[in-house]
Amino acid sequence: MIRTSFAVAVCAATMLAGAALAQPLQRSALPETPEGRRQQYLLETRQLAQVLGNAHYLRLLCVGRGDQSWREYMRMLMDREGGARRTDLIDAFNAGYRAGEERFPACTPGAQAQEAELKAQGLRLADTLSARHRD
Repeated sequence: MIRTSFAVAVCAATMLAGAALAQPLQRSALPETPEGRRQQYLLETRQLAQVLGNAHYLRLLCVGRGDQSWREYMRMLMDREGGARRTDLIDAFNAGYRAGEERFPACTPGAQAQEAELKAQGLRLADTLSARHRD
């Protein structure tokens, strides 16, 4: 699971490169044990799915329904993770989408800035996943 997800993290990092502002990532206080690392990995991939959902909403809002790039990255993440996590990741993606929907009913400069912030946050998440779980 972790090795295949490394490829997703690399793809996401490449896709998200070039973004600037973002909020700091929240790292949980899970123990450095195999189970703690597994739980951290699950948390971080869930956060990545939520970021992708939020960014997807904002892209649709400001660019239009023709741009499905964020959803495609989500599909890649789900393909790499396998069926067992599918529901959890879809729920996180949808929660991110709804969060964007609640905050931005129209495309504004603030909505566009938020998408840039989400790109940076997603990049940091992907980098963290890549560095921590590559072995």
